[in-house]
Amino acid sequence: MSRLRIVLVMIVVAITILVPGRAIAQTTLGTVIPYSATEIVNPLRGQHENLKAPLLPQQNPAQSAYAAWPGTDDRSMRYDWSQLQPVDPRTLPSDASDDQKYDFSAIDADIASAAAQGRRFGFRVAMFNSCCDASYPNNTDISVPAWVTTVPGATSTYVHDGISYVIPNWNDAGYLKHVSDLLAALGRHYDGDERLAWFEYSGYGDFSENHNAFMRDTLGIPGPSRDNSINELGYNSPYEDQYITKASVITLTDANLAAFPRTRLVTAPGNAEIVKQAFRDSAQLAGRTTDVGIRSDCLGTYDVIPSWATDVWAYYVQTNDPIIEVIKNRWKSAPIITEWCNFTTETEAQYYDRALTDTVNRHVSILASTGNSFERATTTFPQDLYEKWSRANKYSGYRYAVTAADVPDQALVGVPLAMNVTWTNFGVAPAYEDWRPQYEVRNAAGQVVASIDAGVDLHALAAEQNYTSTAADPIPATTVDNVHIPTVGLTPGQYTVVARVPWNEHKSNGSNTVSYQPMALAETGRDVSGAYPVGAFTLKAPKDTIEAESMTRTVDSSGGTFALSGASNGWVHMLWADGALQITGNTSQVGQVTVVAKGEACNGDPVMSVEIDGSVDGTATVSSQGLRGYSFDLPSPISGNHTLTIRYGNDYADGACDRNLIVDAVMLD
Repeated sequence: MSRLRIVLVMIVVAITILVPGRAIAQTTLGTVIPYSATEIVNPLRGQHENLKAPLLPQQNPAQSAYAAWPGTDDRSMRYDWSQLQPVDPRTLPSDASDDQKYDFSAIDADIASAAAQGRRFGFRVAMFNSCCDASYPNNTDISVPAWVTTVPGATSTYVHDGISYVIPNWNDAGYLKHVSDLLAALGRHYDGDERLAWFEYSGYGDFSENHNAFMRDTLGIPGPSRDNSINELGYNSPYEDQYITKASVITLTDANLAAFPRTRLVTAPGNAEIVKQAFRDSAQLAGRTTDVGIRSDCLGTYDVIPSWATDVWAYYVQTNDPIIEVIKNRWKSAPIITEWCNFTTETEAQYYDRALTDTVNRHVSILASTGNSFERATTTFPQDLYEKWSRANKYSGYRYAVTAADVPDQALVGVPLAMNVTWTNFGVAPAYEDWRPQYEVRNAAGQVVASIDAGVDLHALAAEQNYTSTAADPIPATTVDNVHIPTVGLTPGQYTVVARVPWNEHKSNGSNTVSYQPMALAETGRDVSGAYPVGAFTLKAPKDTIEAESMTRTVDSSGGTFALSGASNGWVHMLWADGALQITGNTSQVGQVTVVAKGEACNGDPVMSVEIDGSVDGTATVSSQGLRGYSFDLPSPISGNHTLTIRYGNDYADGACDRNLIVDAVMLD
């Protein structure tokens, strides 16, 4: 081999999966929107309207010094069972319809109102609320329908300070039967409704929050002690605020899961057995497409993850129960929704420090418009505390941006456009819904001429956090998307590449179908279609294109031609054993050879070499991820009659797979 050939090999071997003209296009990406700017509104993240309370700060005139929060895409509500089923079903015919048995008009109206404002909806149903009405009719606090009190054993009444509190007997078979019927009816009515973003586990505890601290602390009726709870309840309960048995937990959890198989569920995490059943153990989880998330109360005062899962002396921690890792990592697959706490045992500064820290370290997605200590205050939010409150809302959930792009300034028609696009999530949680990042190629007239799904998985793009200083921002997560956009069928000219992230969280056989705008990214440059600039390139025609199916296999080769979608002429030539494709012809001032090929991997990818007149000019390992352009720059242009050979020399097969080389076309330029 001549010295010239040696230099060529050294140059080419180092360059694979390239397109001609590897200079980077000088395209202006959008600039990253900082946290100090106006909040970015997207579904299932940030501040949401809870219990019909408007967003802060605008809901409170005392906070008028601060700009109005720009909006939300989510709203949630709580309903008493008594609102939904005023008629005793035992008085109706056995074949009575749901419309005869239930009155869901309040929910229907609220969902419609939310949808009219571009908001999705989440709700739960409470069977007892220990507060916070100013007065109670007949001095009776009751959230179940009045007829439930006539079901033998379903409720008990306790009197405190002149108020009668009607509380379900959580383990009563009659109670559980009627609650399960209610949940099933709610599921029939709303599970397919695309306006419903989530349903919160309902049927047990004060406010349906899976605890009964009011019974323990105010009524003086504690549940089983920690030492007796396993014998009495069937699971460990460290707080003396649990009364429901494991058998009843299974019945109620299965009813919730069965009612809403197509809707995202969240549950309050205070009861460990409910968490175990809803997160891992219920047979009703089979076939669900989404994991059950967390709806945690008292942000700023209590940890988002309860102490039964975090305290080193807690029973479940001491026994290394697998549920510990499940609940701590649930944020990776399901949202955490929080509500602010309306009390604190510390200073306000400590309250907001803890809220901010927990939001980051526990990967919170949604914060409520209620419960905040300045929600109803008559004094103005101090600037330093408001700033922490504001950052907690802005840090929560996802916050994606395209932060870098490597796009060639030139490409050849028929050679897939190779580019590297860097995506960053500045938020503390991933997106849980079906957002589908894609790239569009647009011609000089702005028309979309090609599009391809991005390779980035937004569901996996979120960083673990170890947030200790509230002066800092969360750790961002970054990934590089290596993508190839087909250029087959495009004409020479100027093109731009944009990124957009459409929403596609549709329910199977859904009703009230909705559609949301493409995701708002944390960068400038958004156009009317919801797309953001990525790069620009010039597409030119090669001097000559050789279709692989027109090349001849050498006598020592085995292979054949096959139709393949996306190939330059619809066909490719496959070599399934060591051998080569060859063609001889005249060339004129050719300085670069680009082979469009893909591999079929088996214990490694195929290796392709390019020869001119029998001398190896370079090699490349060929990816099995799709058709790619592999470019080989010649040290000086060649002209005249030459023989071009594409050789495959590392064939391999076993009982499970077969390594092959697939060649689409060769471009000479």
